[in-house]
Amino acid sequence: MKQHFILMLSALTLFACKTKTQSNKRGISSDQSAEITISIDTLSIPINGDLRNVAWFRNNFYAMFETSRRNTTERFKKMIVFNKRGEVIEDVFLPKEIEDMVYCDLIVSNDSLYVKETQFEKANLVLGEYVADFILTKTKDFPLFKDDAYSIYSVCNGEFGGTIYFQNKKTKKSYEVASTCPIVVNKIDSQYYVTNSTSILKIQDPAKLTNSNLNFKALLGSRSTKGIETLFDTLDFNTGFNVATSFVSNKKLLHLYSDKQGTYIGEIENTKMKPVYKFGFKFSADFNQQLGNGQQILICYFADNKTGILMINGNHFTFYRLN
Repeated sequence: MKQHFILMLSALTLFACKTKTQSNKRGISSDQSAEITISIDTLSIPINGDLRNVAWFRNNFYAMFETSRRNTTERFKKMIVFNKRGEVIEDVFLPKEIEDMVYCDLIVSNDSLYVKETQFEKANLVLGEYVADFILTKTKDFPLFKDDAYSIYSVCNGEFGGTIYFQNKKTKKSYEVASTCPIVVNKIDSQYYVTNSTSILKIQDPAKLTNSNLNFKALLGSRSTKGIETLFDTLDFNTGFNVATSFVSNKKLLHLYSDKQGTYIGEIENTKMKPVYKFGFKFSADFNQQLGNGQQILICYFADNKTGILMINGNHFTFYRLN
């Protein structure tokens, strides 16, 4: 079942169309006006467990679910491949190395799908080219973002901070700056924007950051703030504030965020997050993947305890609720 919404971001109004039109007088500047569409599909997938990771790979969703086992504290992982119509393509065999991972990410790189352990960085596994299973491969570090000039990497050390690294592709020189657990990097013209869960950083010129030895195994995050502009920062955790991701719409940086009152699309004005739209339904989201064409994949958690997948593609938001 599919539902469609159309949002018009303008100087005075923002409309959401479902079965009736609603108005919202918190808009963005008229020169950035754009139509944003929202659609919701419900997919009937034979799942048993909680959706933990998802990646868009070879025109299908690769989704990892985790469920408790009887009479043990261990968790059982299962990966299902399905398309946008909810048709199951195959089950993927997960070896013991993946079953034993407490935390992991799904990463697409060079037309390959990897499972990367994120707690102790012990193992990488890559999906076999002709068979639906994973094999152990050499551990490597994957860029969070890359363009013609830089490969951008991130390291999260939790309470000990984090670091974002810029490595120049031509000179191989590296630069770093403090950034606690970066979620996503966006680029508008020649400027980079780094989104963390509670802050947004702007970097005009990575070469003006602190020189770095690109140490991915450092136990402490970088302490350098040289060369950055902090567009937004909050430590008010009592409101439940969380930025799920940032995305570019018509060369404007917008943000998907939530608090205890709801979920919003917002923009930053004078270091404050200004809501330009409040969703008519409450959900939270976790960023999972940024595709090379700017699309993003997130896991959604709805108020009725259902989970789903959100695809952001420029001005288009598509939700896939899993039943």
